[in-house]
Amino acid sequence: MKNKIGLISGFMISVFVHFGILLFAFLFLKEQAPIQKELFHSISLNDYIVPQVEQKIEQSAAQIEPEKAIEKEQIVPKKVQPKPMPKNIKNSQIPKSSKAEQTAQNTPTNNAINNAPPKENLAQSLAKEQDKIAAQIYKIISAYIIKNYPKDALRRNQSGSVLVSFNYNSSGVSNAQILQSSNIKSLDKASLDAIEKTKHLFPKTNKNFAFTLPVRFAIK
Repeated sequence: MKNKIGLISGFMISVFVHFGILLFAFLFLKEQAPIQKELFHSISLNDYIVPQVEQKIEQSAAQIEPEKAIEKEQIVPKKVQPKPMPKNIKNSQIPKSSKAEQTAQNTPTNNAINNAPPKENLAQSLAKEQDKIAAQIYKIISAYIIKNYPKDALRRNQSGSVLVSFNYNSSGVSNAQILQSSNIKSLDKASLDAIEKTKHLFPKTNKNFAFTLPVRFAIK
Protein backbone atom coordinates (compact mmCIF):
# COMPACT_ATOMS: atom_id res chain seq x y z
CA MET A 1 0.00 0.00 0.00
CA LYS A 2 2.72 2.36 0.88
CA ASN A 3 4.38 1.73 -2.43
CA LYS A 4 1.19 2.45 -4.34
CA ILE A 5 0.60 5.63 -2.39
CA GLY A 6 4.20 6.71 -3.10
CA LEU A 7 3.82 6.07 -6.85
CA ILE A 8 0.51 7.93 -7.00
CA SER A 9 1.91 10.88 -5.09
CA GLY A 10 4.99 10.97 -7.33
CA PHE A 11 2.81 10.82 -10.41
CA MET A 12 0.66 13.68 -9.21
CA ILE A 13 3.67 15.74 -8.34
CA SER A 14 5.11 15.23 -11.82
CA VAL A 15 1.75 16.11 -13.35
CA PHE A 16 1.60 19.38 -11.42
CA VAL A 17 5.18 20.18 -12.32
CA HIS A 18 4.61 19.59 -16.03
CA PHE A 19 1.36 21.49 -15.93
CA GLY A 20 3.11 24.39 -14.26
CA ILE A 21 5.81 24.34 -16.92
CA LEU A 22 3.24 24.28 -19.72
CA LEU A 23 1.28 27.07 -18.10
CA PHE A 24 4.36 29.17 -17.71
CA ALA A 25 5.37 28.55 -21.32
CA PHE A 26 1.86 29.40 -22.54
CA LEU A 27 1.81 32.67 -20.63
CA PHE A 28 5.30 33.58 -21.82
CA LEU A 29 4.50 32.90 -25.47
CA LYS A 30 1.24 34.79 -25.15
CA GLU A 31 3.16 37.91 -23.98
CA GLN A 32 5.70 37.57 -26.79
CA ALA A 33 3.09 37.11 -29.54
CA PRO A 34 1.93 40.80 -29.68
CA ILE A 35 5.54 41.96 -29.91
CA GLN A 36 6.17 39.68 -32.89
CA LYS A 37 2.94 40.86 -34.52
CA GLU A 38 3.97 44.48 -34.06
CA LEU A 39 7.31 43.67 -35.58
CA PHE A 40 5.76 41.98 -38.57
CA HIS A 41 3.25 44.79 -39.05
CA SER A 42 5.80 47.58 -38.67
CA ILE A 43 8.14 46.15 -41.38
CA SER A 44 6.77 46.74 -44.86
CA LEU A 45 8.00 45.77 -48.31
CA ASN A 46 7.89 49.40 -49.30
CA ASP A 47 10.91 49.97 -47.06
CA TYR A 48 12.91 47.72 -49.38
CA ILE A 49 11.28 48.14 -52.78
CA VAL A 50 10.88 51.91 -52.87
CA PRO A 51 14.51 52.84 -51.95
CA GLN A 52 15.84 50.37 -54.51
CA VAL A 53 13.60 51.78 -57.20
CA GLU A 54 14.61 55.34 -56.30
CA GLN A 55 18.28 54.37 -56.44
CA LYS A 56 17.82 52.86 -59.91
CA ILE A 57 15.99 55.96 -61.09
CA GLU A 58 18.75 58.21 -59.73
CA GLN A 59 21.42 56.06 -61.38
CA SER A 60 19.64 56.12 -64.74
CA ALA A 61 19.17 59.89 -64.48
CA ALA A 62 22.85 60.33 -63.61
CA GLN A 63 23.77 58.30 -66.72
CA ILE A 64 21.42 60.23 -68.99
CA GLU A 65 22.42 63.74 -67.88
CA PRO A 66 26.15 63.46 -68.76
CA GLU A 67 25.21 62.13 -72.19
CA LYS A 68 22.93 65.11 -72.74
CA ALA A 69 25.71 67.41 -71.54
CA ILE A 70 28.13 65.79 -74.01
CA GLU A 71 25.64 66.21 -76.82
CA LYS A 72 25.30 69.90 -75.95
CA GLU A 73 29.07 70.33 -76.02
CA GLN A 74 29.27 68.70 -79.47
CA ILE A 75 26.86 71.21 -80.97
CA VAL A 76 28.83 73.44 -83.35
CA PRO A 77 27.98 77.13 -82.92
CA LYS A 78 26.73 78.94 -85.96
CA LYS A 79 29.18 81.13 -87.84
CA VAL A 80 28.56 84.78 -87.26
CA GLN A 81 28.81 86.67 -90.50
CA PRO A 82 30.49 90.07 -90.22
CA LYS A 83 28.27 93.02 -90.75
CA PRO A 84 28.84 94.78 -94.06
CA MET A 85 30.53 98.11 -93.80
CA PRO A 86 28.35 101.05 -94.83
CA LYS A 87 29.30 102.66 -98.09
CA ASN A 88 29.41 106.26 -96.90
CA ILE A 89 32.37 105.98 -94.53
CA LYS A 90 34.91 108.77 -94.31
CA ASN A 91 38.59 108.00 -94.47
CA SER A 92 39.02 109.31 -90.94
CA GLN A 93 36.74 106.54 -89.67
CA ILE A 94 38.86 103.80 -91.20
CA PRO A 95 41.28 102.25 -88.65
CA LYS A 96 44.94 103.04 -89.07
CA SER A 97 45.81 99.38 -89.52
CA SER A 98 43.60 99.09 -92.59
CA LYS A 99 45.18 102.22 -94.10
CA ALA A 100 48.64 100.79 -93.51
CA GLU A 101 47.62 97.53 -95.15
CA GLN A 102 46.23 99.41 -98.15
CA THR A 103 49.41 101.44 -98.57
CA ALA A 104 51.49 98.27 -98.25
CA GLN A 105 49.42 96.62 -100.95
CA ASN A 106 49.53 99.67 -103.23
CA THR A 107 53.29 100.27 -102.91
CA PRO A 108 55.11 98.76 -105.91
CA THR A 109 57.93 96.32 -105.38
CA ASN A 110 61.49 97.35 -105.97
CA ASN A 111 61.75 97.01 -109.74
CA ALA A 112 65.49 97.47 -109.66
CA ILE A 113 65.89 94.40 -107.47
CA ASN A 114 63.29 92.29 -109.26
CA ASN A 115 64.53 93.24 -112.71
CA ALA A 116 68.21 92.85 -111.83
CA PRO A 117 69.80 90.22 -114.09
CA PRO A 118 71.25 87.12 -112.50
CA LYS A 119 74.95 86.89 -111.81
CA GLU A 120 75.48 84.54 -114.74
CA ASN A 121 73.99 87.11 -117.14
CA LEU A 122 76.25 89.84 -115.73
CA ALA A 123 79.29 87.63 -116.20
CA GLN A 124 78.23 86.77 -119.73
CA SER A 125 77.66 90.42 -120.65
CA LEU A 126 81.04 91.34 -119.15
CA ALA A 127 82.76 88.59 -121.12
CA LYS A 128 81.04 89.71 -124.32
CA GLU A 129 82.16 93.30 -123.74
CA GLN A 130 85.73 92.15 -123.09
CA ASP A 131 85.79 90.03 -126.27
CA LYS A 132 84.43 92.96 -128.29
CA ILE A 133 87.10 95.35 -126.98
CA ALA A 134 89.82 92.71 -127.44
CA ALA A 135 88.84 92.26 -131.11
CA GLN A 136 88.98 96.01 -131.70
CA ILE A 137 92.42 96.30 -130.01
CA TYR A 138 93.70 93.36 -132.07
CA LYS A 139 92.67 95.11 -135.31
CA ILE A 140 94.31 98.38 -134.19
CA ILE A 141 97.61 96.65 -133.31
CA SER A 142 97.58 94.54 -136.49
CA ALA A 143 97.05 97.65 -138.64
CA TYR A 144 99.96 99.37 -136.89
CA ILE A 145 102.28 96.33 -137.41
CA ILE A 146 101.54 96.26 -141.15
CA LYS A 147 102.54 99.90 -141.53
CA ASN A 148 105.45 99.73 -139.06
CA TYR A 149 107.01 96.33 -139.70
CA PRO A 150 110.52 96.19 -138.18
CA LYS A 151 113.01 97.05 -140.96
CA ASP A 152 115.76 94.61 -139.92
CA ALA A 153 113.21 91.75 -139.70
CA LEU A 154 111.77 92.76 -143.06
CA ARG A 155 115.30 92.85 -144.59
CA ARG A 156 116.03 89.39 -143.17
CA ASN A 157 112.59 88.14 -144.16
CA GLN A 158 111.77 87.27 -140.52
CA SER A 159 108.23 86.62 -139.29
CA GLY A 160 106.64 85.22 -136.18
CA SER A 161 104.08 85.66 -133.40
CA VAL A 162 104.39 87.24 -129.98
CA LEU A 163 101.89 86.66 -127.12
CA VAL A 164 101.47 89.80 -125.02
CA SER A 165 99.34 90.68 -121.97
CA PHE A 166 98.33 93.98 -120.39
CA ASN A 167 95.68 95.56 -118.15
CA TYR A 168 93.27 98.12 -119.51
CA ASN A 169 90.75 100.44 -117.82
CA SER A 170 89.60 104.05 -117.92
CA SER A 171 93.12 105.22 -116.91
CA GLY A 172 94.75 103.45 -119.88
CA VAL A 173 97.17 100.54 -120.39
CA SER A 174 99.38 99.17 -117.63
CA ASN A 175 101.66 96.21 -116.96
CA ALA A 176 102.30 95.34 -120.62
CA GLN A 177 104.62 92.33 -120.98
CA ILE A 178 105.56 89.42 -123.23
CA LEU A 179 104.18 86.03 -122.20
CA GLN A 180 105.56 84.08 -125.15
CA SER A 181 108.50 85.32 -127.21
CA SER A 182 108.95 84.94 -130.98
CA ASN A 183 112.68 84.37 -130.38
CA ILE A 184 113.34 87.48 -132.50
CA LYS A 185 114.24 90.54 -130.46
CA SER A 186 113.05 93.07 -133.05
CA LEU A 187 109.61 91.42 -133.24
CA ASP A 188 109.25 91.22 -129.44
CA LYS A 189 110.21 94.89 -129.12
CA ALA A 190 107.87 95.90 -131.96
CA SER A 191 104.88 94.18 -130.26
CA LEU A 192 105.31 96.23 -127.06
CA ASP A 193 105.88 99.41 -129.10
CA ALA A 194 102.65 98.76 -131.00
CA ILE A 195 100.66 98.66 -127.72
CA GLU A 196 102.28 101.85 -126.47
CA LYS A 197 101.78 103.75 -129.77
CA THR A 198 98.14 102.74 -130.30
CA LYS A 199 96.70 102.71 -126.75
CA HIS A 200 95.06 106.09 -127.26
CA LEU A 201 92.98 104.49 -130.03
CA PHE A 202 91.59 101.72 -127.82
CA PRO A 203 87.78 101.86 -127.14
CA LYS A 204 86.91 103.60 -123.88
CA THR A 205 85.60 101.58 -120.91
CA ASN A 206 84.87 102.09 -117.21
CA LYS A 207 85.69 98.49 -116.35
CA ASN A 208 88.97 96.80 -115.57
CA PHE A 209 90.06 94.21 -118.13
CA ALA A 210 93.10 91.99 -118.45
CA PHE A 211 93.90 91.14 -122.09
CA THR A 212 96.10 88.43 -123.56
CA LEU A 213 96.53 88.92 -127.33
CA PRO A 214 98.75 87.50 -130.07
CA VAL A 215 100.71 89.96 -132.19
CA ARG A 216 101.45 88.34 -135.56
CA PHE A 217 104.26 89.46 -137.90
CA ALA A 218 103.88 88.21 -141.45
CA ILE A 219 105.55 89.37 -144.71
CA LYS A 220 103.14 89.50 -147.64
